[in-house]
Amino acid sequence: MLNSTMSTLLHATRPNIAMLFLDDHGWGDLGANVGGSYTTLTPELDRLAADGARLSDFHVGASVCTPSRAALLTGRYGLRTGVIKNFAPGSKYGFPETELTVADVLRDAGYSTAMIGKWHLGHNEPHHPTYRGFDSWFGLPYSGDMGCLDTTPQSCYGGDDRTQGTPSCPALCPDDAGHGGCGVSGGTAEGGCVAIPLYDTHGRDCGGAPCSDSIVEQPYDPFMLNTRYAARAREVISMNAPPAPPLFLYVAFAHTHTPLAYEARWNRTAGPGHHSPVFASTLAEVDWAVGEIRKAADASGAPWLIWVSADNGPADLAMVNCDSVGDPGPYVGSWQRSGGGGGGSCKGTTWEGGHRVIGLAYWRGTIDAGRVIPDLTGTVDLLPTFAALAGAPLAKYGRAFDGIDLSPALVGAGLVEDEDRVLFHPNVTGALDAMRVGKYKIFFESSGARDGCFYSNGSHRWPGKENVIYHDPPLVFDLDADPGEATPLTSAPPDVLARAKAARAAKLANISKGLRSNVSYELGGSKYWPCSNRSSACCRLSR
Repeated sequence: MLNSTMSTLLHATRPNIAMLFLDDHGWGDLGANVGGSYTTLTPELDRLAADGARLSDFHVGASVCTPSRAALLTGRYGLRTGVIKNFAPGSKYGFPETELTVADVLRDAGYSTAMIGKWHLGHNEPHHPTYRGFDSWFGLPYSGDMGCLDTTPQSCYGGDDRTQGTPSCPALCPDDAGHGGCGVSGGTAEGGCVAIPLYDTHGRDCGGAPCSDSIVEQPYDPFMLNTRYAARAREVISMNAPPAPPLFLYVAFAHTHTPLAYEARWNRTAGPGHHSPVFASTLAEVDWAVGEIRKAADASGAPWLIWVSADNGPADLAMVNCDSVGDPGPYVGSWQRSGGGGGGSCKGTTWEGGHRVIGLAYWRGTIDAGRVIPDLTGTVDLLPTFAALAGAPLAKYGRAFDGIDLSPALVGAGLVEDEDRVLFHPNVTGALDAMRVGKYKIFFESSGARDGCFYSNGSHRWPGKENVIYHDPPLVFDLDADPGEATPLTSAPPDVLARAKAARAAKLANISKGLRSNVSYELGGSKYWPCSNRSSACCRLSR
C-alpha cells in the first residue's frame, strides 16, 4: 500500500498530464516489449520505457476505435456509455451528453485542456471536443481513410481504383462540380464523397460559432499530419509553461492507422519481420513525434506525467490483405484459427492481440527509471488515476467507474486492489463475454474478426464477429504458460471459474443499476458531413 507520506507528496504535486494515444498499434510494435529489429524504429518510445515505467499487461476498454476512445475518456465500459461502435462522417449524433470525459473532470479541478489528433466521437455540435471538456482541438474528426483525398499516400499501390478507394488508399476527391475521383462511383458507404477535414478549434463550444467554421484544411495533407501534430503539441506545452495552471494534453495520433503516409525523410527501405517498409516508416515517424513531446515537456520547467498507449491492437485493414499491419507480439490468438473456425485475432476481437496494448508512464523524478509493472491494468484506469493526481473527487459526479487509481503502482507501492484483479474485455457489441482473472483468460464466447478486411468500395468492414462459439463451461487459457492462447486448459481451476462467474454477474448487476447513456447511430447523409464549403461537391476548402 502507499504510505501516507508518499501519498501526500504524490497527490499534492498536480502534474501536467499528457495522454498520447497511438492508433492500431500492436503490443509487439514497441521495441522495449520485444527487442530485436523494432528497437531501431522506436528509440523514443524505448527511451520513455527506460526512463519511466512499462506496464506489460495493459489493456484497452474495447478493441476498436470509437468504443476504445470512449472508454479511455470516461473510465467506463460501453455497456454504460452506450458507445459500442464507430460513428461515421454522416452521423447525426455522437458521444452522449450524459457522459463526462477526463477533460471535464480535470477542467473542473483547475486544469487547462487541449486536444490534438483524431476524435471519432461525433463532430457536430454538441459532440465536438470543445463541447466535451477541451479548450481547443487540432485534428481529424475520424479516421484518415473515411472519405477522399487529393493526394496519394505511400500505402497506395499502383493499381488501386481511386474512384472507390480502400483503407490503405482512399479515393481521390472529385472536382468541385463532382466529376472524377469518387464522384464516379458515389464514394464510400460511410463517407460519401466528402473530403476528410482538419479542424483547428479554439474556445469552448467552438468559440460560439458553427464548428465547421474551424475547418482549416479539407482534404487534409496526410504526409504532413504527424509533423503538424508534433509542432502543435510543442506549441501548446510552451504556451502553458509555469506559472500557467496545470495542463491536460490529449494527443491521439493518426499513426499507424491507414492510410499510411509520412514525410519523405522517414522513408525506410525495409521493415522488421513480414512488415512493409511503408509501415516501418510510419512507425518511425510517430516514434519521433512522441520524442518531440517528451523533450518539450522536459524543457517546460513543470512536472509532467506522460502516458502512452493505443486504441487497440494491430489492424487487418491495410497493406497485407487480412494480415495484421502491426505486430501483436506473442499474443496471436492461435486457438481462433486452429479450433475457433478462423478469422482475425487482433483488432476488433477479445483475443489478447486485440486488447493488450503498450503502456508507458514517464514522470521525471517521481517514477523510477526502468520499472516494469506486470499488474493487470488498462485504459479505464486512467481517468481515476489522473483525477486522483489532480485532487479531483469523483463521487460528486454520481456514476460508477470501471477503473481504479494506478498511482500506487507508479511509485512501486502496489495496486489498491489485490493482485488477482478482474478486467473485462468487451466485444464489438459491448458484451462482457471475455475477461481476465489474474493470469487466466476466460471466454464465455469467442469469435474472430471477419475475413475480407474491407469492402471493395473502400469503406471499413465493421470488425464484427466471425465463427461465434459460446462456451459452457468457459474456455480458459493460462497466459503465463500460453501467451498465444493456443491450448485451452482441459481442467480449469474451479476457484478461478467461480470467481469469474461471480465477478461478471456482479459487474452486469452494477451496470444495470447505475447511469447508462443512450446513443443513436442514425445517419443523416451529406447534411451532417463536416463541410467547410457547401458549394463544392466534396466540401473542398477554397480559402
